[in-house]
Amino acid sequence: MVAFRTFSAPLKAAVIGVPAAGIILATAAALSGGFTAAEPWRWLIAPACLAGVVLAEKYPVKIGPEQKINLGALPCLLAALLLPPGVGPATAAISVLVGNRLVDRSWPEGALNAGNTLAAAAVAAMVGALRSDLDITQDARATVAALVYLVINLCLAVLPAALHSGRGYMSLLRQGAAATWTASLTLGACAVSIAILSVEAPLVAPLPLIVLPMIYRMNRAIEAQGKANEQLAGVLAAQRRFLTDVSHQVATPLATIMTNLAILSRASRGGAAGEAVADSVAEAERMKRMLGRLRSLAHADEDVPLRRELVDLAELTADVVHAYTAQAQTSGVGLVTEIGVHAHQRLLADKDLLREAVANLVDNAVRVSPRGAEVKLRVDRNAAGPVIAVADSGPGIEDDRLPRLFERFQRSDSGSGLGLAIARRVVERHGGTIRVTTLQGTGSTFTIELPG
Repeated sequence: MVAFRTFSAPLKAAVIGVPAAGIILATAAALSGGFTAAEPWRWLIAPACLAGVVLAEKYPVKIGPEQKINLGALPCLLAALLLPPGVGPATAAISVLVGNRLVDRSWPEGALNAGNTLAAAAVAAMVGALRSDLDITQDARATVAALVYLVINLCLAVLPAALHSGRGYMSLLRQGAAATWTASLTLGACAVSIAILSVEAPLVAPLPLIVLPMIYRMNRAIEAQGKANEQLAGVLAAQRRFLTDVSHQVATPLATIMTNLAILSRASRGGAAGEAVADSVAEAERMKRMLGRLRSLAHADEDVPLRRELVDLAELTADVVHAYTAQAQTSGVGLVTEIGVHAHQRLLADKDLLREAVANLVDNAVRVSPRGAEVKLRVDRNAAGPVIAVADSGPGIEDDRLPRLFERFQRSDSGSGLGLAIARRVVERHGGTIRVTTLQGTGSTFTIELPG
């Protein structure tokens, strides 16, 4: 519970000013409309409004994974439209205050919400309170009154958030309107429909409430989806921890094995034993590369913010080429770099992760290209942003592998199946895309497109 003394001065002014404005508007509504109900049954709206608002506060419904809506606007609007103008707004405000206190909101917050409702309901009552002799003009005024209620309610509800957070009021107002306008208009339409039917055809007045079971079912479905998302997030987090733990735990014994194999290799005199040692060294090196990629994959999957800095992509690719020159020469493959006119423009990116992505593409390209072929790295810029392309001269990629090419552990002749998965994850975290074009017998080109 937030103590009133901890509020900032502007927020204290809002806590006092909004209810005060509501009282003034409610007084004007009472003076203009009086305290007499058109029919005695309308007094039943008062306890119904209180019960409806309390239930809405206790059980808010979800209209999105991270978005809730309070159905209390429905009974409050009914009170404003059907009760006497001197009673309806006060009934709605008192109902909101009681509902807020029952869900343990603080007195200042409850007073602010009640004042917000009081002001909106008072204006709605002055605009479109329904008499017993309805006509098209009253119907239209009731519709306008509901719209005015929703607009005033939203405008005043955003004010404390703007004062508390320091964010721009208009920005928060647009954000709030964009998030709630569909649900708010639905509640407003239901309230107007029920109010008009209550006067003209009381027996069918509850029919618009048929939307409530639909909203309940939707709410349950969203809750189930939310639980499923939480479970999936837990599984992914456990997977990241597993990858990290395995790579770290295996690194030390693997280093010992490689050291001992190196000693045996120098002492070997050839023959079957020498071949066995050479094969073991090759497999240990392959395992070392796989562990390195597992660590890279775990790092790319982390939800921590990217360590962004200004990166020159031409320099980054030059570093990658320098790192893979020896491997390319051993494989008899040439590395060619093509730098576009605008390639030296800098962009904000995580340099280490992006370098890892490009390095994995180059590593795969060198492995699949035959001796005497070339691997081309092209750095340029198109209308959308920077582009890095890696083209090999390999055999191409089979059509049946393309849909799953960037999935994890998609084994191929060129490696463990982790390099492309790492590249895609890194590019996606930077807000970019990665795609491949391939031609059987000619080679493949992997293209990274980054925003900015």
